[in-house]
Amino acid sequence: MRAAGLLGTRLAWASAGGPTACSEPGKGSAVSKDTMDVVVAAYRDLGAAHHDFGAVRDLIKGKRVKTEYGVILVSKDADGKVTLADTGDHLGRRGAGWGTGVGVVVGLFAPPLLASVVVGAAAGAAVGKFAEHRLTGGIDDKIGQALPAGSAAVIGVFEDDDRLVVEQALPGSPAKSVVPMEKKGLSELKSALAQAMGKFSPDRTVLPIPDRGFGGTTGRTLGDSVPDWTIIPGPKAPDDAPNVLIVLIDDAGFGATDTFGGAIRTPNLTRVQKTGLTYNAFHVTAVCSPTRAALLTGRNHHRVGMGTIAELPGPFPGYTGERPRSCTALPRILKENGYVTGGFGKWHLTPGSQMGQAGPFDHWPLSWGFDRWWGFLTGAAGQYDPIITQDNTTIGVPEGKDGKLYYFPDDITDKAVEWLHAVRATDAQKPWMLYYSTGCAHAPHHVAKEWADRYKGKFDQGWDAYREETLARQKTLGIVPQDTELSRRPDLFPAWDSLSDAQKKLYARQMEVYAGYQENADWNVGRLLDAIEEMGDLDNTLIFYIWGDNGASMEGTLTGSFNETTFFNGLVLEADEQLKLIERWGGIEEWGGFHTAPHFAAAWAHAANTPFQWGKQMASHLGGTRDPMVVAWPGRIEPDGALRSQFTHCIDIAPTVLELVGIPEPKLVDGIGQEPMDGTSFAYTFAGADAAERHTVQYFEMLGSRAIYSGGWWACAKLDKAPWDFKPETMKRFAPGVYDPDKDPWELYYLPDDFSQAKDIAADHPDKLKELQELWWKEAERNRVLPLLGGFSVWLGIVPPMPTISRHTFAPDVQNIQTTMIPRIMGRSYAIEAELTVPDGGAEGVLVAFADFIGGFSLWVDHEGRLNHTYQFLGVDTYKQTSDVPVPGGDVTVKMLFEADEPRPGSGGKVTLWADDEQIGEGTMPHTISMIFTTYAGMDIGRDNGGVVDLNYEDKAPYAFTGTIKKVVFDLKPATHEDEKALHEHHSRESVAAGVAG
Repeated sequence: MRAAGLLGTRLAWASAGGPTACSEPGKGSAVSKDTMDVVVAAYRDLGAAHHDFGAVRDLIKGKRVKTEYGVILVSKDADGKVTLADTGDHLGRRGAGWGTGVGVVVGLFAPPLLASVVVGAAAGAAVGKFAEHRLTGGIDDKIGQALPAGSAAVIGVFEDDDRLVVEQALPGSPAKSVVPMEKKGLSELKSALAQAMGKFSPDRTVLPIPDRGFGGTTGRTLGDSVPDWTIIPGPKAPDDAPNVLIVLIDDAGFGATDTFGGAIRTPNLTRVQKTGLTYNAFHVTAVCSPTRAALLTGRNHHRVGMGTIAELPGPFPGYTGERPRSCTALPRILKENGYVTGGFGKWHLTPGSQMGQAGPFDHWPLSWGFDRWWGFLTGAAGQYDPIITQDNTTIGVPEGKDGKLYYFPDDITDKAVEWLHAVRATDAQKPWMLYYSTGCAHAPHHVAKEWADRYKGKFDQGWDAYREETLARQKTLGIVPQDTELSRRPDLFPAWDSLSDAQKKLYARQMEVYAGYQENADWNVGRLLDAIEEMGDLDNTLIFYIWGDNGASMEGTLTGSFNETTFFNGLVLEADEQLKLIERWGGIEEWGGFHTAPHFAAAWAHAANTPFQWGKQMASHLGGTRDPMVVAWPGRIEPDGALRSQFTHCIDIAPTVLELVGIPEPKLVDGIGQEPMDGTSFAYTFAGADAAERHTVQYFEMLGSRAIYSGGWWACAKLDKAPWDFKPETMKRFAPGVYDPDKDPWELYYLPDDFSQAKDIAADHPDKLKELQELWWKEAERNRVLPLLGGFSVWLGIVPPMPTISRHTFAPDVQNIQTTMIPRIMGRSYAIEAELTVPDGGAEGVLVAFADFIGGFSLWVDHEGRLNHTYQFLGVDTYKQTSDVPVPGGDVTVKMLFEADEPRPGSGGKVTLWADDEQIGEGTMPHTISMIFTTYAGMDIGRDNGGVVDLNYEDKAPYAFTGTIKKVVFDLKPATHEDEKALHEHHSRESVAAGVAG
């Protein structure tokens, strides 16, 4: 690795190690007569160093200063050769011109460097005298690493009283380090020398890097002082450190982009590919949060508590949803080493219960090391109306400009470019790290019609033909070996030819929208790359462009849906039913528009993962765990046109960045010992496609599906369930005491001969399969995967303690409460009360609203002053109750009371509306939401941000209440203990459902 230079192109040396030296007025610090100062003066050129060295030598010869240990001049030429240039001994006294001291200093530096240091003639005797001592202490490394080519350093040890005059004799040095030491012998000298050199070559394994020590002298007046400007700047990155750009696309597959043989146009993925290298054996974890945690920390996802999604904290170490402090993330490491760091887009690494302004903020982006964050915290977001978080503040739903509809992918690109411009406006050289993480292609598949229409008719041939065509293109491009076979379509997915015309019409449009969505994402990445190039930063930017944090998502079920949350609530809609429903929202051409929240059919996801089997959530097969990646560093990596097929994994990104930047893994951060990274740098692959694979063993596990890779072999087992099937009757099969993992059938593949996992050879190699099964259990134990199915805890009755709060009070200015934090109204009776002051003439507007028109509720007052309660049942039905009379003026408490028929999820019930103690309206709700209203929209008091719940006031949105709201209260009616326990278990599963599509 490269280390920080002793001298740079600007006065921003690496941070100091060791104590800070501060002198008292007078000549020096005058701590005691037994104190000396180790002085290291750095120079940009050898001429100035020789001049100042001569001045110090003359001081010593004239006995104006004393040195018991001597002074030396060390230089490094343009070829990187380190030379002990001068010892000041020109009297021929066998290297002891200043008593025996010079020999001591030379001895400390020279012996460890004898293999690489050229010793000047004047130093020969001293080196010979001390060559047998082998005195080390990191000094050799610090000189060799700290000195850039063409620079030099004067190093000496002087009486503390002589500090001022010595420093005044070194005016040509722009940077000095001074460390006091007591006269206790060689051990003390070695330590002080190491500390002094630490200012120029700090110990980057301990973070934060300590402040720089003062290398000047302070006297009573400026005339008695020597300045040191190098104490001002903060930590400096290693010389020539590259900028780092990590682009992460969401929920995309191996066979989607035309860069990797698919049908979706991705010219900017190809642009990076052509300037760098293509990786066709890059792996992820099969679900969003775990991949992101692994990528940013360099550790396996269970080891950083992310066994499943962040919204699901569990009672086992691998499933907490919280990164341990012993696993510091890459952005923090880079930040502490002189980088500025920014993140834009999707986060999904914060537990759902911690997404509010009460925090804690330990798992928000800034605590992971980002200086700036702009994006959303949840696993999904509407691309037209996301809840935006900036840094540690939730700022809400943005509005479009100039009357145009807001679109998140455009906005994060604008914000990322603005941030880069601001960075370069204030520092022309400081390296940056940019994490650009799109919400695309995660559901809801939101994109403007003109993007989707680019693919009109492109998918009419269906998913079966698409897979065959994609594999043929992959072979032509050389993305896959020529003998690659197409893995079979699972029986779970219907053959395209078995579908009706109506079904084909619906499904083809689903894929057109998905394709347009992704092409737009790539277009926005191109805008980002253009900006970096225009800034002049592209050549020195290390780019990782990753097309997917898991395989394409099969969570749209067999039919897909215009509303992605229908399947979470157990509502399965046939294609014909969906076509009828979508007509309510503008027709099939509106698919992907503002009034939909769509997902595509699972068979399309399977096709997007061509040539592999399965997809997202399935850690057992490559369809869930292998995605495209291209890597470029235009100024350093020469594109050679050859694929890189060595096994790589998302945990390898962080170690690769650190190696290329020249920064070690930290061993101590904030005083906390760090767990080593699990990843293996793949910088070795840059030199050639034939380099031997170094990442040779890797386990996989996600929600029970599991696999082990070892030297080309892949053994795997999957649970007997569909990725979208979390029905109670299904989950009972995996309950403690019922499920036996040894009964899961295992498959075996040898990937060097079977790229696509098309040929299960388990029956042919039982001994190899057994060996790999045992290896999986060993790796699972080491990486905190156990207990197996720990991610299903809440589905299997292992839930956190029941809450005791049943009344939730909200002030009138509260907005954008995340879906994971609203009151627990599912499956029970509850009331919503609002204390109001209605002015003379009446008032109108929203009192409280959650989510939107395809799943949500709103309590509001219309223009006639009547109280309304609107309950949107997944866009399938709308239940609405309106009061018979207007709300009275003055101070009044209005209430919506829902009395459930029974305490169970999805129960219908009676609704009554009240003004103070008088009932003013009533109605019924045949059904209620059983699991979740939304995966992303929020709750607002006094207004309805983003997509509104009731389209009758959409043209007035956000339709803020024109009277005064004092407070809004949710009052949850307690049930019997057993019913409360059952509801609590169900609500715990709601949190999973809110993020399981993440």
